[in-house]
Amino acid sequence: MRRLLILCVLLCLVFQNQAQTTRLTSGIRGQVIWKSGNQMPSPDRPASAAKGVKREVWIYQLTNQNQAEQQEGFYRNIRTKRVRKVVTDASGRFKVKLAPGRYSLFTKEPQGLWANLTDGQGNIFPVTVRKGKYEEIQFEINYAAVF
Repeated sequence: MRRLLILCVLLCLVFQNQAQTTRLTSGIRGQVIWKSGNQMPSPDRPASAAKGVKREVWIYQLTNQNQAEQQEGFYRNIRTKRVRKVVTDASGRFKVKLAPGRYSLFTKEPQGLWANLTDGQGNIFPVTVRKGKYEEIQFEINYAAVF
């Protein structure tokens, strides 16, 4: 009986140690900023400054444009899995732990999901997370801006 108890304690310690070593040390951090109005610089008036905003950031598995519907610049009916959702602070800053891999980022807006960046293969706001690193991004919400 005593040997069984010792074996159980040892197994618990082994599994606890494994759980601690698999903690995520990678992910994405950054800031969501809002731009609106006239952004065209001119000699007598500089472009208005961007400001950090509180938003929900929805993180999906890497999503290509052919895996989502786009209407008037906003996405809906995304056919990849949503991995995480994080809320920024009042200045737009956020940090989220993620396993290494490729992801697509969107912000939740009243009109739908917003992302304004694609790569050469049509992937929507792609971010590659590397093991042991936090990828730094700046996410611009600029659908109300004029350039």
